[in-house]
Amino acid sequence: MAEVEAIAQNLLELDEDELMAQLGTRSQAIEASPRAASIESLEEEVPVPRGAFDDLLRAGKNIFAPASAQAYKILCSPVGGDSELAAELDKLMNQKTADAAAKMTAAIAPVLVTSLGLPQSIAVMVGSLIVKKVAKGTSDFICENWKETLEGSATANTPESSPIAPVELPDTPEPSAS
Repeated sequence: MAEVEAIAQNLLELDEDELMAQLGTRSQAIEASPRAASIESLEEEVPVPRGAFDDLLRAGKNIFAPASAQAYKILCSPVGGDSELAAELDKLMNQKTADAAAKMTAAIAPVLVTSLGLPQSIAVMVGSLIVKKVAKGTSDFICENWKETLEGSATANTPESSPIAPVELPDTPEPSAS
């Protein structure tokens, strides 16, 4: 976990667009080499080619938007919400430190791996982006703030014609009423 926190601190130093482009770059690197899916691979920065920045930024957004929305459902919805983890994230959010942000990323990443099936490196990057976006607002409750960022990005990320296809994430099954 400490390794994830250290990597997350480095990722959190990037601005959102750089991190989003890194996410797009990482997804392409995973296609070329499955080794790029490991957390250890995040210790080596994958350069974002200048001419491809906009395409990689779009690719990163295509990965981030559905992953963030599905993670929100898992962590913050009344039906599937993990109230213990949401409470821990809330506590960390209130600390407003780089260390707390890294711990939030480290707490979110395993959920993204196990529940959404994301590769570890992508999960850490998506977790970092979630923390960056959620930490921007002034809401005291992380799920309320996260919901606001999802609503804002839904209107801002209208589909554009792009040569990069969106990444399909597995649907999370709704818990059955027993």
